[in-house]
Amino acid sequence: MRAGLIALQRGDLAAAESNLAAANKLAPRDGRVWVALSQTYWRLHRNGDAEDAAGKAAAFAPEDAVVLQSLAIYYSETNQTLKAAQAQAKYSAKAPENRAARERAGALYFEAGRPLLEQQKFAEALAIFKEGSVRLPGDAQLELALGVAYYGLRRFDEAADAFLRTIGIAPETEQPYGFLGRILDQIPSRLPQVTQRFAEYETTHPASAAAYLLHAKALDAQSLDVEKALHLLEKSIAIDAGDASAHFEMGTVLDRLQRFADAAAEFARASELAPSDASAHYRLARDYDRIGKHAAAQAEREKHAQLVKAQEAIR
Repeated sequence: MRAGLIALQRGDLAAAESNLAAANKLAPRDGRVWVALSQTYWRLHRNGDAEDAAGKAAAFAPEDAVVLQSLAIYYSETNQTLKAAQAQAKYSAKAPENRAARERAGALYFEAGRPLLEQQKFAEALAIFKEGSVRLPGDAQLELALGVAYYGLRRFDEAADAFLRTIGIAPETEQPYGFLGRILDQIPSRLPQVTQRFAEYETTHPASAAAYLLHAKALDAQSLDVEKALHLLEKSIAIDAGDASAHFEMGTVLDRLQRFADAAAEFARASELAPSDASAHYRLARDYDRIGKHAAAQAEREKHAQLVKAQEAIR
């Protein structure tokens, strides 16, 4: 076998095949011989033989670290990313001190599932990311991807749990905060924990407009401490006055305080910054009616109706 491996390393594929075939006859159940043969056949463009040899290597030596590492390489080279991830994860479990091997396994699982996310095949992506997160607990990228898959399936509580786990592992990762901010109305039972995480994020990111906005949204979603939410939104807008969502949220909080003229001004600013947002025009129409600007309210209702109709046509 050694002669075959040396020949394979120097690219002498004929000698590699000859020596490895001889070794295979002497030890037909040796997984290391089979995995070396799979690499040899692959380089000889004998893809069927390569696949058969790889399958036998996996069957005869399912716990051999050398075989698992070689299979991960083979499956990566042959664009069988999920199989590569599975082999790499098994290998990394046998070499827990090898952090790079574990990171590689996580990256392969993510690579296997990402095209499915992009194609909006969320259930198929979920199965891959679930498997990866079980085999590689504590991998922030896989937890985030798992949350995105749940989000795509509208399984919001499970999405929130995955995003919260992501934050627990890697609190500097921005994406889970943003996703949680989109689904606050859908996850009432998770709001206390989400609010705590948003407060921590705000504390550690005093220059982030988004951090103040998210904390304010979480408070507003629970009808908690309206004055504090207002203060947070003022800070957010002071940092980034061009964020339509911050002005919209400010309008929502001012509505709660029955400051309808001020709320109307915020919804008007939100609709200027994001003119295609139907909800801003709807909320503006309501507040214009409340402060006696009925003609302006009617104009906003008409804009809202046009936008809703256009959105329905796209669907």
